[in-house]
Amino acid sequence: MRALLSPDPDDFPCGCLVVSGIDEPGNRLILYANHYVSEQFGFAAEGLVGSPLSGMLSRASTVIFDVYVLPTVLHEGRCSEVLLELQTPTGSKCPVVVNARRHSTDQTLIVLSLFDATQRDTLYQELVETRRLLEEKATILQHLSSTDELTGLLNRRELNKRAAIMLAEARRYETSVAVLVVDIDHFKELNDTLGHAGGDKILAELGKRFREQGRATDIVARYGGEEFVFVVPKMDEFSVRQLAQRLHKVASEVPVPGKVLTVSIGIGLTHSRDDFLYETLFMRADKALYAAKAAGRDRSLFFDVDAQNEGE
Repeated sequence: MRALLSPDPDDFPCGCLVVSGIDEPGNRLILYANHYVSEQFGFAAEGLVGSPLSGMLSRASTVIFDVYVLPTVLHEGRCSEVLLELQTPTGSKCPVVVNARRHSTDQTLIVLSLFDATQRDTLYQELVETRRLLEEKATILQHLSSTDELTGLLNRRELNKRAAIMLAEARRYETSVAVLVVDIDHFKELNDTLGHAGGDKILAELGKRFREQGRATDIVARYGGEEFVFVVPKMDEFSVRQLAQRLHKVASEVPVPGKVLTVSIGIGLTHSRDDFLYETLFMRADKALYAAKAAGRDRSLFFDVDAQNEGE
């Protein structure tokens, strides 16, 4: 085998320093620096030897070296992969990855290796920015997947998911939940008169006004077509009735050429622990909605649980 040549420190693709004063705080001097330090970082080779290490480091990095790197070397014999900043002669700052250890023969000396981390730092920043953009896009996609595009309200899939969670929590803590199904009266006639664009404008405006009526804890969604759904926790019959009245008023304030917009509302309200299923409450509210339509529209009706029980 060919004998290996003794390596020359100047051949290493990293900075090599030997620093004195491991036991003399504030008096750490550079005793040796290979050519890489001057060539890569711009320090004058003849001016480095004998100068303080603090002259190479930024103020913050000097503190890190004194309070972390040096104590770690004293305690464990080495300190690995610490990111510091060099204060170059041109005034710029250069990030470096530093490894430190005690000198193998003179325990009062510290041997340092310095790897230029400029490219790594740039790649890291690019990675952080890429991650931020991906998270931003994921948030947008999540919003799009759960939101009705026309009204900005929750869509049916998100409504079903959140309502099931709300009902489960309400059952656990024995609090009430009401489901209100709201349907625009004579919407087909509006579409025929104003066109689909005009109908969409009414839906968008009504959706915006409905969203403003919901509390932070309420679920407000577009179920489909001209139907909207409110799922509201911790409200008794009187409070739910007041909410329904507000929805009628809000709907009447939506500008519609030649007429006043009205809605019919069906309401299902929990009465016993057996009621805490969204499908049950929605079905009851939907039946109450059809009853409101049959009774002449532009009104709110509660599902009559007692009448249902008598019928059974």
